[in-house]
Amino acid sequence: MGREENERSPIIGGTSYDQLKGKRRVRLLLLNLFYLMMVGALGVLVIQSQKANDPFILQKDLFEEYKMKESIYSVLRHKRISLNQALDVAEVTIRQSKTLNIPISLILAVMKKESMFNPYAVSSRKAMGLMQVHPITWREYTSKLNLDLSTQAVFDPTTNVIVGTQIIKDLYGFYGKAADSESETWTLALAAYYAGKSSLFRKGVTYRHLRYVADVKRFKDEFDEKFKN
Repeated sequence: MGREENERSPIIGGTSYDQLKGKRRVRLLLLNLFYLMMVGALGVLVIQSQKANDPFILQKDLFEEYKMKESIYSVLRHKRISLNQALDVAEVTIRQSKTLNIPISLILAVMKKESMFNPYAVSSRKAMGLMQVHPITWREYTSKLNLDLSTQAVFDPTTNVIVGTQIIKDLYGFYGKAADSESETWTLALAAYYAGKSSLFRKGVTYRHLRYVADVKRFKDEFDEKFKN
């Protein structure tokens, strides 16, 4: 008899412990369900809010791109480049900048240093076009990018920018493996763009390379300032 009494649940305020425990579990379950419903409702509101804002975000992005095209066109205006070519260069420069993660100001700085924005420029070493691509490099990269083009296509500004920016990107990736900093990576990449990898292998970075890099960086800073305003 005493054993049976000991095995019974204690009475608390007229309610057994087991009954009280069961009620607590029910309350906890209901509370958790309430919280889940609240979280779900908030999630739906956030998604709906984002969807509502998408058109505005898209409009803002388009406006920013339009402003950048205008800024690039203002740089190219009055240069040896037609209106249509200038608009094409602005568009391809923005696209390549986004695709390859190269600053727009740097792409323009290389163009200015290499050709002064003359799409028909030819150097004493036969480098051609806006970004002064050498015929051997041109053939290498048109093949790499699956572009079935003749050498004459190097004078098309859009194609020239596509090839030139890809060369810069590859050089940046190549030297980034060994360089100690971002600044050093860009110095080596730009020096190699100017004189070729073999020049750096043979001589290292010389005063001639550094002078070229300094000019490009100075032009880049000028464009950054212009675009900021």
